[in-house]
Amino acid sequence: MSSFPNFTSLSEVITHLNATGPDSSSNYTVYALKISGVSFQAQVDHANKYIYSIVPSLSDPTDPRYVSAQLAALDLACLGVLVTVVGGSLIGAYDYALGDMHVARAGPYANAIKIAIEGYRQSMIGNLVNVSTVVKLTHSSRHVPHDSGPELSP
Repeated sequence: MSSFPNFTSLSEVITHLNATGPDSSSNYTVYALKISGVSFQAQVDHANKYIYSIVPSLSDPTDPRYVSAQLAALDLACLGVLVTVVGGSLIGAYDYALGDMHVARAGPYANAIKIAIEGYRQSMIGNLVNVSTVVKLTHSSRHVPHDSGPELSP
C-alpha cells in the first residue's frame, strides 16, 4: 500500500482517454496505438507521486485544493500516456510510399494527438496553480482563487 494519496486511478485515466483494453497481452489501445498495461499504470503512479511531492500535506478530501489535485493528476497521467504511446510515431511513422501511391495517415492522427497533449498540458498547468496557490483567508473572505484554464473538448 502506498504512503501517498491516490489522486487518480488507472480506470479513471482509461475512461478519460477512451482507451480500450486490456487485450490478451495486457495492452491498451489509445488513438489506435498500443501501450502496455505496466506503462499505463506507471504513468498513473508517477502522476500521483508528482502531485503528492508538491503538496505532501494534502490528504483531506474536504480541502478546497483536493479536487484540483485530482484533476492535475488525471491531466498529468493522460499526458504521460499520450507522450509514451506516440513515441516517435508522430514523425513519419504513418506516412509511406509504394511506387506512385502515397499514404499519409499521420496528419489526422498526429494532429489529434498533438491537440490532446497540448490540452492536457494547459489543463494541468491551471490545476497545478490551483493546488499550489497559497490561500490567505481573512475574516471577510473565504473564497479560494481558481484558474479556470482552457476546457478540454471530448
